[in-house]
Amino acid sequence: MRRILYFSLVLFLLSACKGKQTSSSTNSTIDSSAVKTSDTEYTCPMHPEVITKEPGKCPRCGMDLEAKS
Repeated sequence: MRRILYFSLVLFLLSACKGKQTSSSTNSTIDSSAVKTSDTEYTCPMHPEVITKEPGKCPRCGMDLEAKS
């Protein structure tokens, strides 16, 4: 009985991780016509080492990137 419980828990966790990866990769595609052509840099509030030239989602945690001041 315990093996079935552990097996189902592992399957659930694997499917949850896979779903998050898929959703963040689809959200990270941004229409380039909607992005301003300025020198603004965007960073994650939780991971300041993540810096991009375009707004979007953090590749580590999925949070929205914020304009760097």
